[in-house]
Amino acid sequence: MARIFCDSHVHLFHSATPVFLPDESYVCVSSCHSKEEFEAVGHYHASFGIHPQVVNSQYLKTDFQSDRDYLESLLAAKKILAIGECGFDFFTPEFKSTAREQEFVFEQQLFLAQKYQIPLVLHIRKAVEKIFSYSRELKKVPSVIFHSFPGTYREATSIQNHGIHAFFSFGKPLLNGKKSAIDCAKNLPIESLLLETDAPYQTLKGEHETKPEEIKRVYESVCELRKIKIDELSESIFKNFKKAYRCAEL
Repeated sequence: MARIFCDSHVHLFHSATPVFLPDESYVCVSSCHSKEEFEAVGHYHASFGIHPQVVNSQYLKTDFQSDRDYLESLLAAKKILAIGECGFDFFTPEFKSTAREQEFVFEQQLFLAQKYQIPLVLHIRKAVEKIFSYSRELKKVPSVIFHSFPGTYREATSIQNHGIHAFFSFGKPLLNGKKSAIDCAKNLPIESLLLETDAPYQTLKGEHETKPEEIKRVYESVCELRKIKIDELSESIFKNFKKAYRCAEL
């Protein structure tokens, strides 16, 4: 049986074609944020969402309703595995100034996740505390995938203790020595883990892009942290991937 590498979050529309060895298999969820992106890569497993970085008052006046309607059409037709990435981005003063608009757009997507009982993929940058104010509503979603989880181990366990069916995904920050990500990837229950590339993004110093096949490096780093063999990790992450995205048919 081929070794399966599951990439829980990648942008295939913006990435080079994945290249793997014949005895390796690549499974992913491609994050899409426009009709053009989805129509180009929708034959892969895909998610669709309104990214918090595009949200501002002008966006609400012009493009929001059409994007929301398109998202719901994909949900009604059962063409996507999840909504996202969506959430909150307060990384810069400019992004933080749109907090109210981000809340409105996030709540609309959260409502759809509840209505269609579909997983939610969260982008939470400098905004982990926002999760706790929505914990009661997030508990009503089948699963919540924290893309490139930026929080601490303590915050991750607190999220779980709030009853949210959470999966925490990690990528190349593990290779960059990010302490909070390393602590989480090493110590969280393995049943809670997902791995990702976020290709072509999340580059290391001196790199121009991340390639999907770099998921193998992420797996290897977690094997080293947890002192387990790659086949054991591959089997565990594959189970988590199917459970998180509710795709048992893989």
